[in-house]
Amino acid sequence: MSELLFLGTGAADWRIEDRGQGFRAQGSGFFRRNSAALLDRRLLLDCGRHIFDFAEKAGEPGLFDGVTDILITHSHSDHFCRDSVLTLAGRQKLRLGCDRHVMQAVGPHPNIEYTVFEPFHEAQMGDYRVMPVIASHSIPLDADNTAMHYIVTAPDGKTLFYGLDGAWFFGPSWLVMKKYRFDIMVLDCTVGDADDWRLCEHNTIPMLRTLTKGIREAGMLADGGRIVASHMARTLHGSHEETAAILSAFGVAAAYDGMTLEF
Repeated sequence: MSELLFLGTGAADWRIEDRGQGFRAQGSGFFRRNSAALLDRRLLLDCGRHIFDFAEKAGEPGLFDGVTDILITHSHSDHFCRDSVLTLAGRQKLRLGCDRHVMQAVGPHPNIEYTVFEPFHEAQMGDYRVMPVIASHSIPLDADNTAMHYIVTAPDGKTLFYGLDGAWFFGPSWLVMKKYRFDIMVLDCTVGDADDWRLCEHNTIPMLRTLTKGIREAGMLADGGRIVASHMARTLHGSHEETAAILSAFGVAAAYDGMTLEF
């Protein structure tokens, strides 16, 4: 049995301001931190500056004590914070899976063992097997700085697809993905139910309708497999309840900070 805990489910336009008295959410009521998730309390998916705010607000100061591995999807600041990585590395030994650009940004550290991913080449991260595939998101000509989605296989064989910050899947990525049967698929849903220029590198809800139809028709979900949308932009969505209702109509759950999935 695996557990996926969502630490943050927002895009870059959700911010938590530091006013010298700790972090506080902008405005009031429902909010989302920058996207990150924790698998089995051991493997951290993205490491931004909001992860410690989640632990504090959840009343779990030791939430990250068991973390042994970190996967960074790409170098954008809402997914990767060097200070957050170094804070964790100051407490415990870590394996950090990333591209060469992120490795160079963090730099050498006695408690960090790097795995520099090559897209479409599976790597072992502790007890987990990780297959990185290329995401259609801000892909530069410099191959050292690459946005990736991750296929993570747990020791018990359960499989997670973590695919935030990306739009339509590249053909080579799709062909690799089709070889798996996913228990959980986390998909980007930055843009709401409207047309927007960001569809070049993020999903709209209409795009998700098409993608999830294709996923199901290709038999990519395991029995009881679930699709969850995350990375919702504050300025492009209505309320969480409105987004959840739209997504549930075609079998997709809307993630929220603190959501826990067992699979």
